[in-house]
Amino acid sequence: MMKKTLIIMLISGAVTVGAHAQSYKSAIGLRLGDPTGVTFKTFISKTNAIELILGTGYWGNNLAFAGYYQWQNPTGWTPNLDWFAGPGAHIGFWNQTYQDEHAAGILIGIDGVVGLEYTLEDIPLNFAFGVGPSIQLTHGPDPFYWNGGLSVRYIF
Repeated sequence: MMKKTLIIMLISGAVTVGAHAQSYKSAIGLRLGDPTGVTFKTFISKTNAIELILGTGYWGNNLAFAGYYQWQNPTGWTPNLDWFAGPGAHIGFWNQTYQDEHAAGILIGIDGVVGLEYTLEDIPLNFAFGVGPSIQLTHGPDPFYWNGGLSVRYIF
């Protein structure tokens, strides 16, 4: 009897954790960091999301489009606080100064991200902080660097 009760409690806990991983469908907002710009995030399942960012990066020296596939789950620390992680990629263009100094025009690379996201309960807003490595596949000032940012998004 005790064994059955324990199994039922574990299964219920796992289902509950999975059910609360997504508290919204889509959100759009602003991101401050690298890149700085507009961020859009949408869930494609309960724990999987796609985030798209369009903005300036590398201290304002490029215009880039980045996309991430993210796994997202509750932290268990406090309600509405999730962790997320996943791979991504970016493509963009360097400004004229960097094109001249580094003989670089287009930028293409792969990225990773890990972070935390907090969704407000009564107001349709969330806040996210993510950071991760970026590997530049085309010529530029640095082949490897860290990027990250703080996002504020409106949930709809």
